[in-house]
Amino acid sequence: MSMNAQQWKSFVRKWTRTLHIYLSMLGLLVLVFFAATGFMLNHEDWFGFAEPHVETKNGVIAPALLENPDKLAIVELLRKDYAATGALDAFEIEDDQISVIFKSPGRRTQATITRPDGQAEVSIETHGFAGRLVELHRGVDAGPAWRRIIDASAILFLIIGLTGLTLWMFVPKWRPIGLLAVAASIAICATVYFTLVP
Repeated sequence: MSMNAQQWKSFVRKWTRTLHIYLSMLGLLVLVFFAATGFMLNHEDWFGFAEPHVETKNGVIAPALLENPDKLAIVELLRKDYAATGALDAFEIEDDQISVIFKSPGRRTQATITRPDGQAEVSIETHGFAGRLVELHRGVDAGPAWRRIIDASAILFLIIGLTGLTLWMFVPKWRPIGLLAVAASIAICATVYFTLVP
């Protein structure tokens, strides 16, 4: 049975409202997170994470482990004994030294190991809890799973915005004001971009 224009309009309005309500609730905490961390990114100096805190650890790694470097064993040793955390970003073997880098949001660990004597220097650079949050906002060094979360959040907010605009358009009384608000928003952003952005 086909729907007439009025039934179709009612169907669209009903499902648009349902989507908007429940997706808005689903995305509320995500929206708060990205809004707060976006503000923090804009004011790094206010939150104290612009300058990193650096801690250096020294130790000795058995030279036998370095003659024919066992990558997995060295990485696990650095994690266990030197508090190296994050994803392995680089593992470079040279004649006289090995360089290992770990990265995670707001944290970078670099280990430099001298092969002849096993001397190890591990430098841990952190930006604190606030720095970790803003790096999650950027998606930096957070891995593919978190990047998919960011993509899903962007799609979620897009749907929420479009369903909200659609619902507004279904109310004739408020439609002109809504269109005016959208036009004003576009005009303000365009004006700022073309006149004030370097």
